[in-house]
Amino acid sequence: MKKLSDMVTGGIYEYYRTDNDEVVYRGSSEKSLDVLNEMHRKGETFPAFKNKYKYRYTVFRTNLRRPIGEKLEARWVAKPKKMTREELLSLEGDMINEKIDEGQCYLNHTPDPLKSWKKFK
Repeated sequence: MKKLSDMVTGGIYEYYRTDNDEVVYRGSSEKSLDVLNEMHRKGETFPAFKNKYKYRYTVFRTNLRRPIGEKLEARWVAKPKKMTREELLSLEGDMINEKIDEGQCYLNHTPDPLKSWKKFK
């Protein structure tokens, strides 16, 4: 079972528009950018999701399948480093809210990933 006190190597990524550099989404990951991009764009085709997990079509993931998705690319905002899962989720929340305050990150469904993690785990 995953715990907030677990040590992880994770970073903060964002999807931005290639036509105007606007940040539409930020998240945290313990995976590479290539893997997380594939998971977001077509995760329902991954064997693990077919056999073990339920893939969720979020507002963000659905938009990746629309024409706007062709203009969205992922990049690291904070490169992966070793920290606790709680630190990673706190950093993610801080970085989401930074962009929400600028009118961006409008495809994020929650501004507080740590609070959501505690609620649903």
